[in-house]
Amino acid sequence: MNYVELEEPHILPNTSRKRSSFSSNPPNPARPLRVLAARREALSKNRNNASIPEADVDQGTTTAAAEAPDVSSDYGYLKHIQSFKPLCHPDDKSLPKKVRDFYEDQLELITSIEDILLPKTDESNDHQTDAQRRQNRNIKILTRVTLVVNIILLIIKIIAAVISRSLSVISSVVDSTVDLLTSVILLWTSRKIKNRDAYKYPGGRTRLEPISIVILSVIMCSASVQVIFESGETLEQDIEYFTNKHNGSSTKTLPDIDMSILPIVSMVITIVSKAILFVLCYRINNPTMYALAEDNRNDVVSNIVALACGLIATHARRGDLKQEAIVVDPVGGIVISIYIIIAWILQANRQVRHLTGLSAEPPFLQRITHVVYNYRPDIVTKVDSIQAVHLGTNFFVEVDIGLPGAMPLSEAHDIGAELQTQLEEIDDVERAFVHLDFEFTHMPAS
Repeated sequence: MNYVELEEPHILPNTSRKRSSFSSNPPNPARPLRVLAARREALSKNRNNASIPEADVDQGTTTAAAEAPDVSSDYGYLKHIQSFKPLCHPDDKSLPKKVRDFYEDQLELITSIEDILLPKTDESNDHQTDAQRRQNRNIKILTRVTLVVNIILLIIKIIAAVISRSLSVISSVVDSTVDLLTSVILLWTSRKIKNRDAYKYPGGRTRLEPISIVILSVIMCSASVQVIFESGETLEQDIEYFTNKHNGSSTKTLPDIDMSILPIVSMVITIVSKAILFVLCYRINNPTMYALAEDNRNDVVSNIVALACGLIATHARRGDLKQEAIVVDPVGGIVISIYIIIAWILQANRQVRHLTGLSAEPPFLQRITHVVYNYRPDIVTKVDSIQAVHLGTNFFVEVDIGLPGAMPLSEAHDIGAELQTQLEEIDDVERAFVHLDFEFTHMPAS
């Protein structure tokens, strides 16, 4: 949503800005948060001026104030944010798709802010608790179902690989083996995260999940590299056989590939099962479920390629196709392995960035900004900085606000503790820290 930019907003110079504990670099002074804070300060001054006794106000000043346009005191607050909802029309098919997507994102942002700022009734709290309980139950059920399905599919595919002797099927068996390890490790990490020791791990254990995904990525890539080597040797033998086939100098023979009914049925069962698991996991808004959904999607693609390459190689070996088409099988094994390596490298790269303190995405920062800006506007004098970084699957939030210098310590403590509690109730916030200050013109020692 767009905010009206102030004329000459008050921005502190870089040399007098406070540094965040996240970095030694000062934050950007031109961010929209400063504009909102300056607007709040201007509105506060307007309210203070309005409380001056009428006898002390010059008649000319009163007349000028009466003629001036009324500045809404709702600017930047929840009521002002909600006024944008009627302007968003994501269902209007006459609008371009990008505009409809923008409206949908804005409505989602406004709704997420309302969920935090609006007071919740007992009925809504019970509904939210029931929804969270259902989601946790679905996650638990899907994780166990995935584990059982992976065990069954691994046994079936091992039998299919032994019967067919197809390198493409063998590469999919390697994939299924790591899938089983993935299910076991994710089940183990979810239990450890849930049953954490507040004394040993005061910051939580949500980083166990991305760490386990990184370890699995290394294992998966190593296994896929081994399959690439095996497929490369087979491909070299096939090429040498067809090159020297006519002069009789070649001692190589073609591999005996046989995709009979059992291997075909096992691959089809695997494809259908993984497709169903992909749909079920993707519908749950949870990082663990998204990881499982992505893995199931990769399995669907790799198993389809493995089945196609195995069938082509089998028909080529029987003479139904050109005999040279048998090289499709090792080529398919190489393609599947490369695809698996790329997918897991991208997954590992994303998790490593989260582990190393990547900044939160702009929509999440917008939610945090609006929560802080709407918190006790009658007392909070400034909002100096808001930062959020990834802490595993969740976020670490740091907020710096200003309070009157004459405020008693007990009142300031209660304000900071209440804001911290409100921030930590937001989904995906692991820890929140609120810094209280009364002036922003000093530079702390480095």
